[in-house]
Amino acid sequence: MKKSIIFLINGLGIEKPGSYSISIDQCMPHLSRIKETSYFTTAIINSIEYRSAYEQFFLGDTYRRELEFLKEEVVESNIEQNPTFQSLSQALSGQKNKLHVFLEPTNDKIVEAINELVDKLSLEEDREVYLHLLLTQQTINEYRKLITIVNYIKYHINTRITVGFVIGKEIFSEEMSKDEMDIAKKLFFFCSAERWSDTDKKLQSLMESNIRPCMAPGFCATNSCTINNGDVILFFNTKRTSYDKFLHSILDNAKSAFRTDEYSLPLFSMIQLDTQYNVPFFVSNISYENSLSSLLEKAGKKALIISEEKHLSLVNFLANGLNYVNNPRIQFMKLDEGYLSVQNNIVQMIDNSDYDLIIFDYHMDVSKTVNDLKAQLERIDVVLGLVADVCVNKHSLFITSLYGIKKELPVASYNSEMVVIDYQMEIPIFFFDYTYPRSKYTLAPGETNLILLTALKCIWDNDKLESLIRPKGILNNLFGSFK
Repeated sequence: MKKSIIFLINGLGIEKPGSYSISIDQCMPHLSRIKETSYFTTAIINSIEYRSAYEQFFLGDTYRRELEFLKEEVVESNIEQNPTFQSLSQALSGQKNKLHVFLEPTNDKIVEAINELVDKLSLEEDREVYLHLLLTQQTINEYRKLITIVNYIKYHINTRITVGFVIGKEIFSEEMSKDEMDIAKKLFFFCSAERWSDTDKKLQSLMESNIRPCMAPGFCATNSCTINNGDVILFFNTKRTSYDKFLHSILDNAKSAFRTDEYSLPLFSMIQLDTQYNVPFFVSNISYENSLSSLLEKAGKKALIISEEKHLSLVNFLANGLNYVNNPRIQFMKLDEGYLSVQNNIVQMIDNSDYDLIIFDYHMDVSKTVNDLKAQLERIDVVLGLVADVCVNKHSLFITSLYGIKKELPVASYNSEMVVIDYQMEIPIFFFDYTYPRSKYTLAPGETNLILLTALKCIWDNDKLESLIRPKGILNNLFGSFK
């Protein structure tokens, strides 16, 4: 039975100018050998950390799915009958309190859902509505896309809605210091922060200062966007990461800002918020049709994921569509270098098991020196060689990464010279499958979720699945792009 193997060497990437050069071919002779006969392309990634990289791999564009769901299944689908909508409308009745909508700007089309929601609230003409942007993007390079999105939002948002705060989602630490709390109070309650109505210029300056969007200090895009006693706060689209420290920065400052213990800040969320605070929500969860668990169910297939023990819980959560479940179609194995370095164990795992998809999950970014990193690559290469030998003329093999690394390391324990390893943006994709002759097929670049979809398509005849493998020829590739 043909199977698909994805061998991840996370952190592996294409050296950027200025990066300390490591000879991958010398450290990884098996990879070097495979490269000579495999397809090769690159993936452009937008992550330099494990969680968001794996989320993109297992789920694709979660924001796009959330936006579609919120717009079609919540806002446009009899929203007036939703109890939380009724509570939100009630909280906005009577006094002239503001409505503060917090959202993560990842897609310009979100303005359509925001506009429609505000219209359905039927607010008084003089009701102030402020849209606050939480920047969650992890890399400097994403500012270019972010500037376009923010400008689109500003110019297409309902005229009664004003962009207010812009702030990095991760600016506050888990244990917030007094200085961090003071910064939050000045921003949220007094607008005592930089004012940049030209948000694109401010975002450009943050990019030039090498400040990641998620760590951007807050600024105000307009005046009068302060949070006042009695105002209503709504979280629109939110990542499944804890909002405790963000809510803490607002709620624990409210008493001193309002100078009263008897304050009111009704909180609501479109999707259930990951927080210890009590925040009523419109929907508890979203069905991710493109998740690994959903695709395996449709295909009638099983997967084995081999990962470090500390990552297993998170991988389970993401592979199952942002749910912690015991899914019989997805099994996990703790990564054990000694066990995986034995040829018979690899044969049993691939050829003599009932798994259709097997994912090996290694990480380069745990090394403390450049020499450590080289030694780690050598150990990984041993396992890769065994896997490749089992796959020849039988199975599909993908060798790739889900994120690059940028890390300053000493050369060795005995050489303290510091060098920068920079593999941030482009990652390689090597692909080997005897059923796809090189004379007839090519491998196209794409996002990391397409690696997973391509691996599934190699073992599942489904015309609806996108694939990086394309028939050669201009017309074939053109039709494939619009499929």
